[in-house]
Amino acid sequence: MMKYQVREQGNTMHHNTLRSRVYRILRPYRQYTQGEYISRLFDIMLITLIITNALAMLLMTVEPIHRQYRTQLHQFEVFSVIIFTIEYFARVWTCVEVAPKSSRERTWPNWKRRLRYMVTPIAIVDLLAILPFYLSMFVAVDLRILRLLRLTRLIKLGRYSTSMQTLTQVIRAEARTLLAALSVLMITMIFAATGIYYLEKDVQPQEFSSIPAAMWWAMITLTTVGYGDVVPVTLMGRIFGGLITLLGIGLYALPAGILSSSFTARVHLRQERFREAASSAIADGDLSERDFEHLEKIRGLLDMDQEEAKLIIRLLQHRHSQGETGDTDT
Repeated sequence: MMKYQVREQGNTMHHNTLRSRVYRILRPYRQYTQGEYISRLFDIMLITLIITNALAMLLMTVEPIHRQYRTQLHQFEVFSVIIFTIEYFARVWTCVEVAPKSSRERTWPNWKRRLRYMVTPIAIVDLLAILPFYLSMFVAVDLRILRLLRLTRLIKLGRYSTSMQTLTQVIRAEARTLLAALSVLMITMIFAATGIYYLEKDVQPQEFSSIPAAMWWAMITLTTVGYGDVVPVTLMGRIFGGLITLLGIGLYALPAGILSSSFTARVHLRQERFREAASSAIADGDLSERDFEHLEKIRGLLDMDQEEAKLIIRLLQHRHSQGETGDTDT
């Protein structure tokens, strides 16, 4: 029998109360766990609502559609805000169902734990998803800003995306390295802006009127975008600009390289965890139906591709059979 045990992600407090039942519905659906039908249904409903909200916001910018369906679009917006508002307060109410991460938090009253949850990034995103609507009722706010804030509802999809969660973990793990790379970019940008200012200020006093104004050119050049609205015209300015462009090619790739390498490492770590579980099951002999069920649960929790998991199992089975053959020959 397989010796690998699967544990649910997130340590939760188990109470059969209304609050705990609401919490199990609100948290992302957990595969291979009993009683998850309502949670799965809620996730599908919320994901659909978020996507249709984004589409509705895009359609509102099309004047003929907005003119013809203005009332329907507004009614849909009101309906969506009501659902998102109920969801937000329900999450704040049920957040205390999650077991405290430290002994210090165990002594906190529920109101303090709720305040702690309300300042977390995901809770702030949930708040920004409904805040523009209520602000527009009391304060005259630019509609463009309101539409931009409504797009934060798309970020709510990150709660249900394993890939987005992995990317968040990568950014959190590599925060110091990314900060160092961004610091180098910032220093280089200031250096480039200062250099081009002194080389071009006499020839183009309007475009390079100050070092802060020259930072636009420095940023565009370092990122190798090159809009072309501000370009050096002197010989030394062009030489300096060419050197900054070459420097930017290498520096701009630093954050991308850090993220991609860390993301790849996370994927390999998941593969290693699945390989360890499969190897433990195969070491006891042939895989039973129960072993396959456990491995399938692990594969789902690790969000691995099914074909990739099958390939790992076949390779381990082949290696195990080769080992048994070698022992027999000996």
